[in-house]
Amino acid sequence: MALALVLPVLLAVIRLLPATTAMSWFAHPWLAVLTYVPISVAGMLIPRISVAEKLMASGSIDASGNMKRFDWGSRWGAVAMYSFGAAVGTHLIPGNGFFSFIWACFLLAANSLLKTIQAKFRRNFSLYALSLAVPILISLYVGVMLWQTLQEKMGMAGSIPHPFGFFVADIIMAATSGYVVILALSPLIPVAGIWLASSRIVLFLVSLSILGASVSPQFFPYNTYAPKRILLQRTFSTQGQRILGADYDLAVFDANSLPFVFKNVEAVPKFLGLEPGFSWKTVSKSPSGTWMAIYPISRLFVESYRFSAGNKVVLKDDQRLPHIILQNVKEDILNPDRKRIYVEIDMGSLHEVWASVLNITGPLTSWSFSDERLPVPEVVNGGPPSYICRLSGKDTSENWKFWLEANTSKPLQVDLAVLDHELDDDTRTLLHLFPSWAATIAGSTYLSSYLI
Repeated sequence: MALALVLPVLLAVIRLLPATTAMSWFAHPWLAVLTYVPISVAGMLIPRISVAEKLMASGSIDASGNMKRFDWGSRWGAVAMYSFGAAVGTHLIPGNGFFSFIWACFLLAANSLLKTIQAKFRRNFSLYALSLAVPILISLYVGVMLWQTLQEKMGMAGSIPHPFGFFVADIIMAATSGYVVILALSPLIPVAGIWLASSRIVLFLVSLSILGASVSPQFFPYNTYAPKRILLQRTFSTQGQRILGADYDLAVFDANSLPFVFKNVEAVPKFLGLEPGFSWKTVSKSPSGTWMAIYPISRLFVESYRFSAGNKVVLKDDQRLPHIILQNVKEDILNPDRKRIYVEIDMGSLHEVWASVLNITGPLTSWSFSDERLPVPEVVNGGPPSYICRLSGKDTSENWKFWLEANTSKPLQVDLAVLDHELDDDTRTLLHLFPSWAATIAGSTYLSSYLI
């Protein structure tokens, strides 16, 4: 079982060492099956081959009898393992050990049947497999559903910095493939291994996996039905009714980083004003707080890049930016060290607001949200503890109104991020440059900061 997990993971790492593209199986699931399943089955056969060779090399007169005892030990060992799993699972969480319990019961019955009949191998194996049909079908159903779910979710599981992040998705799929093989086929190995456990068959299975690993770089990892997830944000830094800066921020959600996208979609870097053959060392990373409007989704990626929009943004006559209005400050008569600040958020002229996020840093003691109870403070990217509150949508009748209570020792810093679905013409043009294999989510975010 350990080899069934380790060997496919090892193959996944070796395959990616010279490669520039990960997740080749994402749009072609059969590639993962071809690459990881055969070597996982081979891993479960290797121990029996090793034991058989040692017994033959020992020159023992009763080598055949010792091999039979080893096979029966493996069969009853499987019963003991699943029984132990059922006991531990039930002890930890009542009802959690039913899966292992089903396997233990059917394995016990199958072993007892073989012990009684003592038939020839083909009939022996047929009866053994038939008596385990129910747990095998249940295991296949559960395992395949788990495998398929993880395979699809790898496209939105989040990105991790290179070089380790490049390997994570393939390692997860390799380990999952090995786990499914163990789940559905491992109880058959003690009997099927009598026929399958030969060096030629193991070599054939390993060769199949090496073939899958060799051809996988020739396949593009994405298509329309299994797209690359990309997040595009037009970021406006504002102060009152002035726009201080406007940039494009881009992030991805899987192991193939943004350079992979730019390599395959040359129109995008050209639109952003990047010269051919530019170095990624010259591209700026997105500052902290850029993705505050979608927090905590922003935790799914740790790297994102910022590109200058190039042109100065001029507000239209009827356009108003979202901002915070300080209404009143009242000091607590009984406790002069505290103050209550009455605030409201004006969404300006935005019409398609998805969310507004407040990030409050400082000596906050209470607020008018959540039954006036403060949650556990958040710490993002090593920054100071802060309190984050999300306001969904836009109140069409009036502004959002609330109060904050804080100590007077230090001012409160309130950061406001408003995400709007409406895009300007330049952002729409950039969005349409991405191909059909890229599912690009775009929005406009307005960031502002206040000391109160």
